[in-house]
Amino acid sequence: MDYYLGIDGGGTRTRAVLVDARGRVLGEGEAGPSNYHNVGAQAASRALRAAAEAAWAGAGRPFAAASAAFLGCAGIKATVDIVRLTALAETAGLAPAGLITVANDLHNALAGGLAGQPGIALIAGTGTNCLGRDASGATFMCGGWGWVIDDEGGAVGLALAALRIAARSADGRAPATALLPATLAYFGLSEANELLARLYAPPIPLEQLAPFAEVVTRLAAEGDAAAATVLDRGAAALAGLVAGATAKLAFPEGPAVVLLGGCGRSDVAYRRRIEAAIRAAVPRAVITEPVYAPHHGAALNVLRLAGRKLPEQLHFSPP
Repeated sequence: MDYYLGIDGGGTRTRAVLVDARGRVLGEGEAGPSNYHNVGAQAASRALRAAAEAAWAGAGRPFAAASAAFLGCAGIKATVDIVRLTALAETAGLAPAGLITVANDLHNALAGGLAGQPGIALIAGTGTNCLGRDASGATFMCGGWGWVIDDEGGAVGLALAALRIAARSADGRAPATALLPATLAYFGLSEANELLARLYAPPIPLEQLAPFAEVVTRLAAEGDAAAATVLDRGAAALAGLVAGATAKLAFPEGPAVVLLGGCGRSDVAYRRRIEAAIRAAVPRAVITEPVYAPHHGAALNVLRLAGRKLPEQLHFSPP
C-alpha cells in the first residue's frame, strides 16, 4: 500500500498529514517551527521529522519513508532554499531521494483553499503574497517580497502606511487625523517626537507593528478619512497581486480566488474593500471561501504530483 506525506511548515508550527492513494487521511501530526531561516537547518529538520512521525503514529503505524512527500514551507522561494530543504527532508527520511518536492507554503494554501483546483490564493496576513495555478499546471507567484520593499495591504503594510500619515500630520504635511493620537496611545508616547526612539532604537519587531493594523481598521470604521485611505490603498495593492498572477496564467473563465490570512479576513469592512478591489481589477474573478486547511492542501499536492487522481473530497476517517 502506498502512503503519501504532505507537510505545511511555518514559522510557528509544522503540520503533517498522511494519506493513501484514495485521499483518505490516515493520520495527522504537529511539531514546532520549520522555517530554517529562523530556526536553523537542524531545528527545521527535527521539526519536519517530528511532525511526520506524529502523522504516522496517528495512523497507527510506525514511522517509515512515504511513497512520496510534498513540503510547502515558509521562507522558501529561491532555488538554493529548495535544494537545501530537499536535502534536509531526505536526511530526515521522509521519503526516498527524488520523490520529495519542496515549494513555498503558499502552494499548500492554494491547493487547500481551492480543494486542488486551479485558481489563485491571495494571502493578507502579517505580510502578503499571491500564487496562481491554471489548468495546465503552470504556476506564478506575485508578491512575497517582504515588508521592506512590498507587503502593502498586509498588517505590517497597513501599520507602516498609517504611521507615515501620522508623522506627516504631526509636522503639518498632511491634514489632522485620528491616526496621530491613536499612534501615541498605542505606543505609549506623550509626543510624536518620541516615535523616533520607539521605532528605531532598537528597531521595533514586526510582531509589535502588525497589531496596529487593527487600530487603522477601527478608525476607518469610525469615519477617519486618512485611515480609510490607508485601507483603500491596501486593498488596491492586494488586488494588484491577483491581477498580476491572472495576467501570467490562463484562466479562460476567470480565476477562482480564495482570500486567506488574518488581516484580510478578520475585519469585515476591510475584507469587503479587498473583494471590491479584486472585482474591479479582475472583473471575471470568482471569490470563494477556503475549503481545506493548508496542510490538507499539502496532501492534495503530493497526490497530484505522484500522478494520483485527486479525490472529490478528502476523507478524514481512518480505513
